[in-house]
Amino acid sequence: MTKTDQLFYFVILFFIGGILFVPFLGSVHLFDWDEINFAESAREMMVTNNYSQVQINFNPFWEKPPLFIWLQVLSMQLFGVNEFAARFPNAIFGILTLWVIFSFAKKLFKGHIAHWWVLSYLGSITPHLYFKTGLIDPVFNFFIFLSILEFFKALKNNHVSYNPNQNFFLAGLYTGIAILCKGPVALLVGLLVLFAMVFAKRMVWFFRIQHLFFYLFSTLLVCCIWFLPETIKNGPYFLIEFIQYQIGLFSQNIAGHQQPFYYHALVLFFGCFPISIFAIAAWKKNEFYTYPENLFRLTMLCLFWVVLILFSIVKTKIVHYSSLCWLPLTFLSAYGIESICNSIFKFKLKYILLTLLVGFIIAVASIALPVVMMFHKSAIIPYIKDEFAVMNINANVNWHYTDLIPGIILCISLITFVVMLIKKANKTSVFGFLLIGMVVFISLSSILLVPKIEAHTQGGIIQFYKSKSKENCYFHNAGFKTYAIYFYANTLPLKSKDGLYKVRKSFLKSKGTPNYLALNEQQRNELDGAEKYWLINDAKLDKDAYFVVKANNTQDLELNPELKIVYNKDGFIVFKRSKKP
Repeated sequence: MTKTDQLFYFVILFFIGGILFVPFLGSVHLFDWDEINFAESAREMMVTNNYSQVQINFNPFWEKPPLFIWLQVLSMQLFGVNEFAARFPNAIFGILTLWVIFSFAKKLFKGHIAHWWVLSYLGSITPHLYFKTGLIDPVFNFFIFLSILEFFKALKNNHVSYNPNQNFFLAGLYTGIAILCKGPVALLVGLLVLFAMVFAKRMVWFFRIQHLFFYLFSTLLVCCIWFLPETIKNGPYFLIEFIQYQIGLFSQNIAGHQQPFYYHALVLFFGCFPISIFAIAAWKKNEFYTYPENLFRLTMLCLFWVVLILFSIVKTKIVHYSSLCWLPLTFLSAYGIESICNSIFKFKLKYILLTLLVGFIIAVASIALPVVMMFHKSAIIPYIKDEFAVMNINANVNWHYTDLIPGIILCISLITFVVMLIKKANKTSVFGFLLIGMVVFISLSSILLVPKIEAHTQGGIIQFYKSKSKENCYFHNAGFKTYAIYFYANTLPLKSKDGLYKVRKSFLKSKGTPNYLALNEQQRNELDGAEKYWLINDAKLDKDAYFVVKANNTQDLELNPELKIVYNKDGFIVFKRSKKP
């Protein structure tokens, strides 16, 4: 591409990404846990002016490094502390991702793979939606992908006169940035993909020990930007807890998300519809492409299988843990579509039927959801055994006929897709129409359906938190984990005169520890219990205290005569204990 072409395509992709990712970012509350978790850490950084340490409820939080949270801080300083600001960094990285995959593919591949790759990314459900969230993964994936591109450049240029030092140094820089986003899993993925590439090339070693040293050195160099000052400032406590947590994610179900081994394969198949089917349909290599082009395909296969197998083995399974598969999967979709359009592959009948089956399942579900919520809630409730879920469903949410539009559009897109195939229309038009239809379906679903789903699951209690955001009070969530209570109630650090501060100080002194960091997990749980006991029973309660529980697990708070119910809606109950005069 000439520089003029590059500028033209960048402006086009910037415009497309801006239109698809930025509007309505703030139209729905942040979702508990992860979205609110990171946004709350950013808010607490701003409240305390402590930008070197990640916190939750103004205690050290060692589950994630700070880079993504720093990006959210910058966004909040521009747009205020709100949902839009929390999600804006991912919208920007969505645009950057589209540009990187397009520009790279445009330089390497002949034909229209670059265009299909972008359209495959935009036209698949979860890859598109995640650029509208406040989750770490889109930024993490971006930098891991850049490091894999550097490995590929070293492999492609593997000859006597080529020195890949620069490639491995840059790959290390990108991996280091990814570590600062999410943790050491970035290095593990990078090394596994690197050696998978060697294995896939039948033990062709395209690097030497010195190149691996460059990679590890530059990775360590970037990591030290934060890990070293944090360790010097606060001692090894944070680093030890951070590493133990990361190991725990791999070895046990510490996040409450244990799923079967095949969980991520199903998530990718259905969540990345329809490109998951397009990728399967054209999985085999073909000779239409040159050696470097097929070498990149091999690299993407290595990335895909490493991530899928790794996170299928990991005990803790959450949808976005396999999100790094989206980049190679969307590429394989583009590779397949371009091959089909050039009559190298045939889009066989079984794949057409599979596309229709999965597509209509999603479309029917998208139509059935608003229909049930408008007219048939009472018919499904007897089959639901979870009392809390029943209360969520019964939330007063204004569903409307317009909410049927996304599902109807997807149905029309699928029917037109089949008609065009039957009439043997141009394959470019056939696949282009379906993917553009998917873009419209995903965009409208995020605008019409997602806010109403959120309103059922957490909207009511968040409104309560927001109503208390200016009140000087205590909050305690009993029996369930949430971060919404901190973000939406705008909680502030305890002051030395606060009774709860004195309880905490006394507890730390009794354990002979200087600060919260020095407590082990059992002691932290004991501290939580001590705080709850004081809030419920102490005769000198100096602020109103609110206790949030789920209706199906009230922790027997209703038995305490001093606690009064002040809120009972959509499955959540809030008890209040008034301060003592």
